[in-house]
Amino acid sequence: MSSGHIPVLLKEALDILNIKQGNIYVDGTLGGGGFSEDILIRLHNDGFLIGIDRDSEAVRNVQLEFEKKFDNKNFKLFHSNFSKIDEIIKSEGFAGIDGVVLDLGISSIQLEGGRGFSFNEVGEGGLDMRMDKENSLTAYEIINYYPEKTLADIIWRFGDEKFSRKIAKRIVEFRKNKTVETSLELADIVRKAVYRSYGKFKQFKTDPATKTFMALRIFVNKEYDSLTEFLEKLKNVLNKGGVVAIISFHSGEDRIVKHFFKNCSDFKPINKKPIIPEDEEMKNNPRSRSAKLRAFNRV
Repeated sequence: MSSGHIPVLLKEALDILNIKQGNIYVDGTLGGGGFSEDILIRLHNDGFLIGIDRDSEAVRNVQLEFEKKFDNKNFKLFHSNFSKIDEIIKSEGFAGIDGVVLDLGISSIQLEGGRGFSFNEVGEGGLDMRMDKENSLTAYEIINYYPEKTLADIIWRFGDEKFSRKIAKRIVEFRKNKTVETSLELADIVRKAVYRSYGKFKQFKTDPATKTFMALRIFVNKEYDSLTEFLEKLKNVLNKGGVVAIISFHSGEDRIVKHFFKNCSDFKPINKKPIIPEDEEMKNNPRSRSAKLRAFNRV
């Protein structure tokens, strides 16, 4: 795997996809190539994989890696959004696909790439948070120029952050004197707002800045819109008996997935309850704690 990181719930998702030789699969969130690599291994040069990612850097990295390991006739990678799945499949001349996996988490490449996704490092790019650098809106613009109420609404709606109003108020107070430049600066502002609300002796399982950063990332990249658009196109691209496996890391995303399939008679759930990582995986990778895998068959 190009990033050296194993994706969350990798084995569980691939077992559910039940990779069969000769079939066509899509990895809608290529990232470090973890899912795609395992799919190609299981295909044994017989079948086809389409990999999609909004991050051109991710696509470039994985392309270089795969060219050394696999035959080019068995895969094609696209710098695009998984919501364009129908156009991409059509462009390759396929009528339908047999399985698709989405990992809605942020990839390690992005966390380490100095783009402001992580609150544990000073990114050279400051508060960017764009998965696709061709998009114009950045987190910097939102944090420094959006009105207080809009800020609070974004943090509440996309991060389920109950202290959204206090956080927004504190950001606006801070920027009266200077702009918020780095992810570290923003994380510090958020933590202070949350600590003040709780009293500083509360123990937090996750960093108090987590939900705010997630909300900004989701808003900047229009992640809910992409997911909804993808789900609406699924029945037109997935062959009968085909499988979709979606791993979400946030209650908002999980709600969208759950609600869509509950109201769509073209699919039936493979697992009654979402699959969650085992204790060992959670211990080795704290980011996997909130992961939920839901999978469905096209009927």
